[in-house]
Amino acid sequence: MNGSLGGLSPSTSSPHPFSAAQLPQLEQLAVTLYTSPSQAERSHADQALKPFSSSPEYMVHCRTILDNSSSPYAQVFAASSMLKLVTEHGIPLSSRVDARAYFLRYLAERGPGLEHYVITAVLQLLCRMSKLGWFDDESMRLVADEGKAFLEMHTKEEDTARASALYFIGLKMLTTAVSEMNTPIPGRTLTQHRKTAVSFRERSLFGIFETSLRSLQYLKMHQHQQAMEQAMSLALACLSFDFVGTCIDDSTEDVGTIQIPSSWRSRVEDPETLEIFFEYYRNSQTPLSNTCLECLVKMASVRRSLFSSEVERISFLGRLIRGTKDVLSSQQ
Repeated sequence: MNGSLGGLSPSTSSPHPFSAAQLPQLEQLAVTLYTSPSQAERSHADQALKPFSSSPEYMVHCRTILDNSSSPYAQVFAASSMLKLVTEHGIPLSSRVDARAYFLRYLAERGPGLEHYVITAVLQLLCRMSKLGWFDDESMRLVADEGKAFLEMHTKEEDTARASALYFIGLKMLTTAVSEMNTPIPGRTLTQHRKTAVSFRERSLFGIFETSLRSLQYLKMHQHQQAMEQAMSLALACLSFDFVGTCIDDSTEDVGTIQIPSSWRSRVEDPETLEIFFEYYRNSQTPLSNTCLECLVKMASVRRSLFSSEVERISFLGRLIRGTKDVLSSQQ
């Protein structure tokens, strides 16, 4: 390996940026970058691959890697390079819209065969593009609908393994979207972050939380462990959203409480909401049971002014106390 990619030029004019000889070399460099125990070898590979995240013109090269490589390390490298490009460099809106559509097709067609860490990298890229372009185009604001489409897609698959993988990808996409919208991006102002977070909260967050609960109900009957863990992580991500930074009516509440918006009231007061978390806790092992417990702690911390009456609040607290007592008495 000579540490170079044969004079590869950042030109988007060529439909085939890589020759058959260049792609294996790039794949080997990616393996070295992510797995070599030698710091010197990793630094050498990093220097050779650094141009791919240096200019927007390399977006097409990274897509070619995703299209043609079966190496998970090369796939992660391509997605990570594009993440840096879309975050740090100006990409034309038409290119971003086209790229998002490409990533969705890529996940739908090849997602079930990808390593989980590759799926994670591609989803972070997809959701980062959605956040950065949230106010630029309507398609950027469809990430919640797109995640739900993957959940529905699995019902049309005859291959059980592929169907389960698509369901998992849908849940993972929604979890990644909530996390991305809840996390400030270095280089962008807090005002920019909050403006997007508020819009996401108002448009999508409650519907995503409802989807997490429906998925948990559905998965009770299908016992897909990874999907159950992802659905519970999705519920926790929704309950952990930075409502303090995005709510308008939360200024009088204690900092230690969860500032869930009033529009969530009926779901919080519904007895089935707490029961689904207690039921999963009673019937699961770690790490799923740990995430259940975190959700229950979040639910126990909702602001008291959320409830429609003191009677509803007392009823809610009663369900919490009874559920906790049952857990303790059965030594779960």
